[in-house]
Amino acid sequence: MRKPGRVLYLFHKSLTEPIPRLHGIDQVLALAEKRPFTVASFEPSRRSRTKSDLEAYNGMRARLAAKGVRHVALPVIGSRWLEIPLGALAVLAQVLFHGVRIVHSRSYIPTVMVLPVVMMTRARLVFDMRGLFVDEYIFEGALKHGTRKLAFVRWLERTLIHASDIVVVVSERFRDHLLSRPDLVGVTHDERITVIPNRVDRERFTGAQKPARALRERLGWEHNTVIVYVGSTAPWHRLRAGMSIVRRIADQNTGIRLLVAAYPSTLPAEELAGEIGLSPEHVHFVTAPVEDVPVLLSAGDAGLMLEADDINRTVCAPIKFAEYLAAGLAVIGSAGIGDTEQWIREERIGIIVDPDNEDDAARRVGAFFESDDFRSGAVRKRCTAYAGAELDMHATLKQYDDIYRGLDRA
Repeated sequence: MRKPGRVLYLFHKSLTEPIPRLHGIDQVLALAEKRPFTVASFEPSRRSRTKSDLEAYNGMRARLAAKGVRHVALPVIGSRWLEIPLGALAVLAQVLFHGVRIVHSRSYIPTVMVLPVVMMTRARLVFDMRGLFVDEYIFEGALKHGTRKLAFVRWLERTLIHASDIVVVVSERFRDHLLSRPDLVGVTHDERITVIPNRVDRERFTGAQKPARALRERLGWEHNTVIVYVGSTAPWHRLRAGMSIVRRIADQNTGIRLLVAAYPSTLPAEELAGEIGLSPEHVHFVTAPVEDVPVLLSAGDAGLMLEADDINRTVCAPIKFAEYLAAGLAVIGSAGIGDTEQWIREERIGIIVDPDNEDDAARRVGAFFESDDFRSGAVRKRCTAYAGAELDMHATLKQYDDIYRGLDRA
């Protein structure tokens, strides 16, 4: 049997940023028991790091070394036009001189770095798309329809997909979108697209209940119904609408509270709360490290997950969905978020509302909180059961291991 090939896992981020720390490195460490791994990341200079960030960086490198994982630190230059060729050279060196046979690139920019290497060598490429990077730029206004710039990046997107041995997407709706998009006909193939939803390491939630109860006690919320929001204040997350719905519920039920864990700063969320008239006694804001997320979520009863009506959100699989369920939170979601609407309805693990009809949404959520199903704890049990059955990180590890094994044989 052929020896397992070395995998190079490439980030265009630092090891200390949330995505590598939670949604990449832990997977590598687990999979490194079966095959050799190298991790490449872009790192700022040691002088530019804070003391805590430097400690976290050294700790991450030590964890990798303890499992026999090599780490290649590439310098942050501050320009993609310079970092892309630098990354390409680093990948080429790993393939030619360090035994790398499979390159696993997370998102578009790292895959652009890998593209010339897989065209020149026999290295195999796993393109972990995560999202529709081009469409995100269109949503934000950075790319305009009908422009040469958009035409170029669409061509580049097609080239990346065509050059990939495996394309990983996070939802069935994402997969269907790629297979049905007119400009990708003949480029995408069913057997090369693998659906791996964002899942969660449920062990992170072990022991979170006791400090979560202490947090509720400190806030004086022991007897309240607590809604939690974790995420950024980017407009597509519809936090304004979510807060407005909570305010309407609180007008009828004074026991409702909202815990907002916003990053990178709570200030935009606090400003939103002031604009819509959400009383300070009904909401608490916090910015916390990713390690504290299990405790924050475990302090809640329901999780807020509303998204904009856009193709980017239609194909996504928010990591917060898996985290909410792992903490036993019923999900207050909007329609059309990847595969989650179907799961919420079929498994009865939350409620779907229309964020554009805030009065109706507030009425329906209020009634949901008053239902025997919710008050008895039955919904919470279904949430944790579904997280264990469908959204546990061990399933993700098996899928990636199967992908690598398949490329070993190819």
